[in-house]
Amino acid sequence: MLSRAFIYEQKNSWLYKLNPYIKLTAGTVLVVASIAFFLLQKVLALFAFMIILSASAKKLRMNMGSFAISIPFAAIIFIGEFLLGKNLQIGIAYAIRFVNLVFSSSIIFTSVSPDEIDYIVRKVLRSRDFSFLISTTYKFIPVLASDISQIIEVQKARGVDFETKNPFKLIKNYYTILVPLFVVSIIRSQQLAEALELRGYGASEKPTFIYEYRLGLYDLFFMVFVLLFVLLVAFL
Repeated sequence: MLSRAFIYEQKNSWLYKLNPYIKLTAGTVLVVASIAFFLLQKVLALFAFMIILSASAKKLRMNMGSFAISIPFAAIIFIGEFLLGKNLQIGIAYAIRFVNLVFSSSIIFTSVSPDEIDYIVRKVLRSRDFSFLISTTYKFIPVLASDISQIIEVQKARGVDFETKNPFKLIKNYYTILVPLFVVSIIRSQQLAEALELRGYGASEKPTFIYEYRLGLYDLFFMVFVLLFVLLVAFL
């Protein structure tokens, strides 16, 4: 669940059928709202809205991994705010605010595909190479996460202790992951370069797209709904 928190997986739900511009814009609005809202009732309202949104899109279980990532940091934020401000409500609000930020980011990453990111960047910036760089980086996030997991398992089999409570030893042990990960990344980059050359990347000055995304009434309705909700919570 943790590894799937920020990885795109296609599902049969209404959210994945939306225009990619709308999905990215609505997700950005939720991220901005997560940063801008400070009061407890506002952050709770935004949190409940994103839970309902994720559940209705059949991706709540997928996004739940973001909680595992955000809870330790949210606990640190809560303790810090409570000790400094001596205010329980403010401490809870700031902790949930951080959870909202991670959760909204998870919604974006798990609902917008790398191909859609490539389409948006290429249409907006008119740069094929830059859009390819962004989409390729996005695509290789789950591959890199899988490589790290495999390397950790191999190092555990060789006797490396990743559960030691000694912080200096733990840092030293995690250093054993970097060298093989670096080597694997170089090999993958070479393979990618050879694949691009064989497929004729850059041969056409004006490449076309397989799909063209159109804006529909359903997309506009969803965008207006998200904006109205955020504005309503903002002026509560």
